[in-house]
Amino acid sequence: MAKSLSPAWETPWRQLGRAQYRALQKSGSWLERLDLPFPAAARLREPAVGDAAPAGLPGAWEAHKLPLAPLPGELVPQLSYRLYIPSRARGALPVVVMLHGCQQTPEDLAAGTRMNALAEREGFIVAYPQQPLRRSVHRCWQWFDLDDGAGGREAQAVSMLIDALAARSDVRAGEIYLAGLSAGAAMAAVVALRYPDKVAAVGMHSGVVIGAGDTAGAGLKAMRGGSTEAPASLLDAAGVTPGGPEMPAIVLHGLDDDAVHPVNGRLLARQFLAYNGLGDRLGQRLESANDAPSMQEGDCREARFGRAGRDLVSLVEVAGLGHAWSGGDAAVAYHSALGPDASWLMWQFFRQHRRAA
Repeated sequence: MAKSLSPAWETPWRQLGRAQYRALQKSGSWLERLDLPFPAAARLREPAVGDAAPAGLPGAWEAHKLPLAPLPGELVPQLSYRLYIPSRARGALPVVVMLHGCQQTPEDLAAGTRMNALAEREGFIVAYPQQPLRRSVHRCWQWFDLDDGAGGREAQAVSMLIDALAARSDVRAGEIYLAGLSAGAAMAAVVALRYPDKVAAVGMHSGVVIGAGDTAGAGLKAMRGGSTEAPASLLDAAGVTPGGPEMPAIVLHGLDDDAVHPVNGRLLARQFLAYNGLGDRLGQRLESANDAPSMQEGDCREARFGRAGRDLVSLVEVAGLGHAWSGGDAAVAYHSALGPDASWLMWQFFRQHRRAA
């Protein structure tokens, strides 16, 4: 998709309080911390064929396996994934591909984000790839290992899943979106920027800046403090070339996140500004935001940058939110009832964008 020649536009930081979100609720439903080492992962399991859809939803909850080309030393070359297909599906539908965080399953992410319930109401399919225990004992996507290592293989596998979904008769190939939480958010950024012709838009929650390290230790350092490198340099280190097809991106991060430092959300936004050729005025926004009244717990502030009347990069920061999905089901680990519903925000952002099939 060629970039518009219209001048870029941007909106200033907005602080949104509870009253404003309650008003938004009338027009649409608004449906911790990452400890190392993790607790025992014995409770995690591969999804079983024939399970009922989570939360008693009426749609289909399908288990699939995507065959992958074998690599030396790889015993089971395949990617397991779940599909939620809404009960009243008619014709071809958009798809949101959701990448879970560490120590999560598709069931965990579906329950915590309530994305399936939103899909049932709004009419789209949700796909949940599963990082197997054989690749990572804690089911972490290896977003930092991006050359010929496991992370590059995982990014390729997700891109192959997108191809497989695009080939389905019930999928709109130009409306496939990608989202993730924590390590899944970092991997979503990698896939979206390496394969921009396959993804219409990407959403990242509590993610880590990409390109800041190529080992687990360097990745952990980036989680704790981000990076001082320029966004363009980090893109190059991640194997990404700016100036390709536009990649709309929405970034959400809790300002009290003590597992992935909040600076990472700002750095991810700056990376997508650089990729899309938009001026990086985020630093000025942050300075002006410091002069605004302080936010209460659960309030958020957002900055939007765009072109031709569409948001291309949006950053949303939530006061008081830790390492958790905003506005989710607090009964599920790494999800919080605090803040706006991130699932709804992402879907509202996604529906602005389509990719030429």
